[in-house]
Amino acid sequence: MKGLLGYDSLHKICYDFFSALPDHRARNASIRLQDIFMSAVAIFQFKYPSLLSLDQGRTKKEIQNLKTMFNVRQIPSDTSMREVLDEVAPATIQDLFGKLLSEVSKSGKLDHYKVFGDYLLCPMDGVEFFSSSAVHCDCCQQKKLRDGRICYSHAMLCAVAVRPDEAVVLPLDCEPINKQDGALKNDHELVAAKRLWKRLWERHPEWKFLHTGDALFANGPMIREIIGHGHSFLLNVKPDSHTTLFNHYNSPRHRHAYETYTINAKNEHISVRYCHNLPLNDSAGDVRVNFLVATVTRKNGTKTTFSWVTDRKITAKNVLIIVRCGRSRWKIENETFNTLKNQGYNFEHNYGHGKKHLANLLATLMMLVFLMDQIQQLSNKVFQKVLSIVKTKTKLWEQFRAAFRFKELNSFKHLLDFLLAEHSLSSG
Repeated sequence: MKGLLGYDSLHKICYDFFSALPDHRARNASIRLQDIFMSAVAIFQFKYPSLLSLDQGRTKKEIQNLKTMFNVRQIPSDTSMREVLDEVAPATIQDLFGKLLSEVSKSGKLDHYKVFGDYLLCPMDGVEFFSSSAVHCDCCQQKKLRDGRICYSHAMLCAVAVRPDEAVVLPLDCEPINKQDGALKNDHELVAAKRLWKRLWERHPEWKFLHTGDALFANGPMIREIIGHGHSFLLNVKPDSHTTLFNHYNSPRHRHAYETYTINAKNEHISVRYCHNLPLNDSAGDVRVNFLVATVTRKNGTKTTFSWVTDRKITAKNVLIIVRCGRSRWKIENETFNTLKNQGYNFEHNYGHGKKHLANLLATLMMLVFLMDQIQQLSNKVFQKVLSIVKTKTKLWEQFRAAFRFKELNSFKHLLDFLLAEHSLSSG
């Protein structure tokens, strides 16, 4: 690996970005803003269970390694970190996704994710990461429970780049699904999607996206938005939410227009029926879609039916990849959200809620760190070797923390080389 996508290079991009941010504090602030941000990055990079973990019980090696590996001159207390970051809106740092992904693109690694020639397959979905009936802030969503209590929550909408046969997903951006500044009503996933899409398309005007999502996104305004900006869609639809579409599909007089295709793949049999130029619904007469239904029968006899609409012409030559792309939407749940929740990231842990932006900002920082980890899994051979030896990411993060706490390190490359050498000695 040439190092351009290594942790050290990516952390340098983060440091330079944070150093250029305007500081909202008084000029005589004792700790640099970049020290506070990079300390937060370090906490998520090593999967510490709390902000306090880096503040109390620090070893001499930890202090030194924070300076050498993250360029932190002065380590902030957990209280200072919360107070300062609470004032910073997530929008302030979202462009970091683009800067990190641009390096992946320049390396050629992003080409691996393209389908249909030059499209990035881009599932999008929302996930809740905080819920409480006591703790809340100005940005919290609110829901009244049956017992009269108010439930406060935070969620985010995430977009990732995936490939059907690739385990590694690359987060492209995330957007809070929370009340916006001054808003009285709750935010909505569809509104958050428009904010995220606008930012993503403007940030990468040279990229083409094949957007996938659940049936919520398969409506006239969203499809017009995608097509109007030169992108494509492959969206789930359901009989109960798209009655006009399914009534048209199930009408006997239209059956002659359908094509049927069968696929035997691995441990399942896939039967696909597809047709073109169907009306999406009654309220969006100008929106015509191509429609396919895939019934998957597994060896044990279980059946699952999937249905999608797309603007792409469906043929016998591309129907299999369309089906595989449609089913890959679940990677945002399995390889993204489940990883964050179950593989040591502490995604649903409350690192600090704050009164303004803290909860959303910390979740965004965690997603940025997750992107850096995914880039290592995609491109860093030493990272890949160590992960294959320890088997699970949770164990890998434990070893990361141990080395960071007790060994003097000059870089992340040094850390990974040290772990690989230690495992090689133990196996020898």
